[in-house]
Amino acid sequence: MNHAQLRVPKIAAFRTIIRSLPFLIDNPKGDGNMKRWIVSAGSTSERGLVMQEVARPEPGAGEVLVRVDAVSLNARDQLLLRGTFGVSPRDFVPVSDGAGEIVAIGAGVEGWAVGDKVTGIFHRNWTDGPPTQGQGWGLGSPDDDGMLAEYVVLRAERVAAAPKKLTPEEAACLPCAALTAWTALNGDRPYRNPVRKGDKVLATGTGTVALFSVLFAKAVGAAVVVTTSRDGKSAQSRALGASDIINYKTHPNWGEVAFERSEGFQRVVNAGGGGELDQSIAALAPSGEIALMGLYAQASAPPNLVALMMKGASIRGTSVGSAMAHRDMVDFVDTHGIKPPIAKAFAMSDVPAAYELAASGEAFGKVVIRVAGAG
Repeated sequence: MNHAQLRVPKIAAFRTIIRSLPFLIDNPKGDGNMKRWIVSAGSTSERGLVMQEVARPEPGAGEVLVRVDAVSLNARDQLLLRGTFGVSPRDFVPVSDGAGEIVAIGAGVEGWAVGDKVTGIFHRNWTDGPPTQGQGWGLGSPDDDGMLAEYVVLRAERVAAAPKKLTPEEAACLPCAALTAWTALNGDRPYRNPVRKGDKVLATGTGTVALFSVLFAKAVGAAVVVTTSRDGKSAQSRALGASDIINYKTHPNWGEVAFERSEGFQRVVNAGGGGELDQSIAALAPSGEIALMGLYAQASAPPNLVALMMKGASIRGTSVGSAMAHRDMVDFVDTHGIKPPIAKAFAMSDVPAAYELAASGEAFGKVVIRVAGAG
């Protein structure tokens, strides 16, 4: 054989082979299938959760393929399962929050490599600044398939580097609840009025938005008070960093009680909803702000706008956060060594049980599902 007979593959072909190697190693069976869960069309309960075995997806131009290691549940996943925002007319893959590893890359993708550890980014089309039109309901909703699958394809701009110091289970806790808490405390970028050392923060409830609010506010030197209906969670909240706990069942006027104990709060993170606004206003210091994102306790009457006016206070709607805010939060988590609280981790086969625990109100911290190796 002479040199003229040799055929030298193009560099692009070598790149394609190299990119696929980790994917092939991850999947020695080579059967091209994977497991995923869907919320079936018309679902209004846990009966709508169905496990499927389907063809493994491949990334197209501008996309990456992520092997999902773990996901975590949020309250909004329960609302979507039950059709609270409207019953879905189509099957969809649930759950917004997931972490894993890039195992293949589509044409034209820059800035990412096979082997990168990543999480999903909650909203589409919201890169920076305030919310934008077209951002949708986020990953894991009827118009935006989520992360509860062994492999997912995402646009390259829809992933963010995972914190370097967290396990996949911990990293999977960040995209929704943690970013919502981050935005509640700091606002949208550019951060004009972020939580500061010496501030006082009140977080309603002991759900995961409130718990991340405790962690983030405490890290900058703010004092944090939380409300709860379960005395059993008081010690856990204090261990996380809360300086005071108020039982809102024992004290229906919890906002007034909180004000009397603290002389008012610069920020109230209202994860409950409109039904908590009057007490949130009562808790505010002059010029304070309520960050409102709760969809649960609806008010039967307008809030006390006179009290809001007399305090020169404000109410700001909070919708998770932008891609750039997500990256800022990840940097903060790594810098301050923040560890998301995990209540319990379930196997991929036990998804209904995970949803049941998350819905019970008994869990303190995130409910996690380990996805990797489910096949």
